[in-house]
This record gives sequence, C-alpha cells and structure tokens, in this order.
Amino acid sequence: MVSGVQDVKGHRPLAGALLLFASALAALIIANSPYAAAYHDLWRTAHHFTPHLAFTFEALVNKGFMTLFFLVIGLELRRELTHGALRHPRTMILPLLAAAGGMLVPALIYHLLNPQGLAARGWGIPMSTDVAFAAAALVVLDRRVPRNLLVFVLALAIVDDVGAILVIALYYNHGLRALPLVGALLLLAASQGLARRGGSRVGPYLVLGGALWGALWYGGIDPPLAGVLLAAALPGETPAVPGHAPLARRLERRLAPYVTYGVLPLFALANAGLPWAPRDLTASSRVLLGVLLGLLLGKFCGVGGVSWLATRLRLGDLPTGVALRHLGGAAWLSGIGFTMALFVNTLAFPSGPDRAAGKLAILAASPLAFIFGTVWLLVVHRKAARMP
Repeated sequence: MVSGVQDVKGHRPLAGALLLFASALAALIIANSPYAAAYHDLWRTAHHFTPHLAFTFEALVNKGFMTLFFLVIGLELRRELTHGALRHPRTMILPLLAAAGGMLVPALIYHLLNPQGLAARGWGIPMSTDVAFAAAALVVLDRRVPRNLLVFVLALAIVDDVGAILVIALYYNHGLRALPLVGALLLLAASQGLARRGGSRVGPYLVLGGALWGALWYGGIDPPLAGVLLAAALPGETPAVPGHAPLARRLERRLAPYVTYGVLPLFALANAGLPWAPRDLTASSRVLLGVLLGLLLGKFCGVGGVSWLATRLRLGDLPTGVALRHLGGAAWLSGIGFTMALFVNTLAFPSGPDRAAGKLAILAASPLAFIFGTVWLLVVHRKAARMP
C-alpha cells in the first residue's frame, strides 16, 4: 500500500509534495509582484490556435492536462481494489466510514453558512483530501507514526477522490446534452470490447480516450473525468503477454512521474495565484468561512468523530499498530484539500470574488491542517515514548 503512494504521487512522496508546495508559493509570490498583470494575462487571455478555435492556458491545464491526473487516480483505484487494502472488505470498513464522515460534515458546515444563491454551489470544495501532502507529512514523521497509518490515510484519500469524482460528474456539470453522452457510452463500450479481445497496445485506448474527452465536453460533463472512465475500461490485471506487466499497471508507472512532477505543479502554478489581500471579499466572507471551517473543523470532526464512533460500535477494525489517538492526527491531515479542492473551486465559481474567497480559504486551511496533524502525531508519539 505504501508503494501505491510512491507510484501514483511520485516515487518520493515528499519530493512531489515539496514541488507542489513550491509551485503554489511561486504562484502567490508572482501574483503579488510587479509581474502580477502578466501572470494573469498569461493564464487567462484567449490564444487563437486557429481562426475558429481559441483557448486559454488555464483551460488547457485544468481541462486538458488534469485528465492525466484523473487517469492516474482511476488506475490507482483499480490496483488498490485488486491488490491493495481495498480488496479486503473488513479492513476497508473503517476508512470508508471515516471518508464518508469526512465528506458529509464539511459539506454540511459549508451549506449551513451558504444555504442559497451562487455561493451555495461551493459545498463540494471542502470535501476532498490531498493525499500527496498528507502522505508527505507521514513520511516526514517516519518512525514516529505506525506504518499502517499511511495505509489508512491512503485508503481514506482514495475513497475521498471517488466521492469528489461523483460530485463533479453529478453536480458540477454544465447542462447535460443527451446525444454526446450517448456517444460517450458507445466509446466506453468500444474500449471495453477492445479490452475483452485482449488489446494490449496503449495507442487505440488513447485515441478512444481522446474521443471520450470530447464527447464529455460537448455532453456538459467536465472532460477530465474521461481519465477515470478510461482507466475503468482498460484491460484487467492479467497481462496479455506473459512476463509483462498488465497494461493498466504499465500505463500507471509511465504516467505517475509526469503527473507528480509536471501536471500537478503546473496546475498549482496556474490556480494558486492570489493577491495577499483580495478585493471584494466582504460579500464572499461566508464562502471563505465555509471552506475554511469545512476543511479544518469539518474534516477533523467528520473523520475523527466517525472513526471513534465506528470503533466503539465495532463496525470496523483499526489497522494493526494504529491506536484511535493516531486517527486524530490523520483527521487533521485530511483537511489538506489543495489539488482537488482547487479544482472543484474552479468548477463551482468560474470567476469573481467567490472563487477568490474559496481559493484563499484552501490556501489558508491546507498548511494549517498540515501543521495541526503533524503536531498532533508528534505529541502522541512523545506521550507513548514516556509510557513505561
């Protein structure tokens, strides 16, 4: 399971998280420098590829390159369902319940603060956990935390990702159109048919995936979700050629470094830029508060509270070597939303002060959750060390 973090989020989780943090910090610095106008123009000015086709670099990153991120998430989920902790139903009950609490409680807190109007669209922002930063915190703590705590956090984050993907597909769509979505279903069927016939070359699947991306775009569903759907349609875990890794595993290994060291830092560079004192936030203060409290208080209460209740009611088992007090630290770390939270923020609020408020809350909550989680686990470790 630890290898899952290393493969999907980078062979060195700490290195990938540090690069992601450095990219976000660089975006903040540039956005508050004399080059701020050029920074915003670079990402948001329309560039004409042809006389009839225009795009912005921000859209290219968020709608194009992030498809690879979702593809890797889908491939990771497949692997964990067949070879990882997700293959054992009993061991998955606790992280499944904890993840459900960690999604519902933040969304509820946000909704209570923003029950109506455009601001109400942001309830999905504080629901997800950024496993790259959470895993990096546990790697930094090293032997001060049980090894299986990383297993729990990774399983929790995977369920979180699945929940976020469902929310994006079902809620953050742009008015569904039937004909392109029928085309998307036919493309998925074609991909699965190719897989059943033993197709082991990646080229045909990428062509079908590109067509699927376009069908989702025209169908009103955010097109990066094509990555998850393509991952589900790839051939199973049995290799088509004896002695070779399955196609899904080979593709995951090939793409993971590019996603970790390329796509995610580029996404942070494009989306984390924000003035230190954004204007017009007074009207969006409830959005800021909803996201901030959702990620910090909501995640801690949702993950920690449900974990405590589930163990009391004997609904799930704690991982070997992990005590309930360790899950308090994991609950704080789950408040690091960052990548997926920023992504949902761009869907909920395409522009304006609400988007700035959501972004500011994410950038404030994520380092605080990182600090609270690591301090909590250090205190737990020191108390355990003093016990006879």
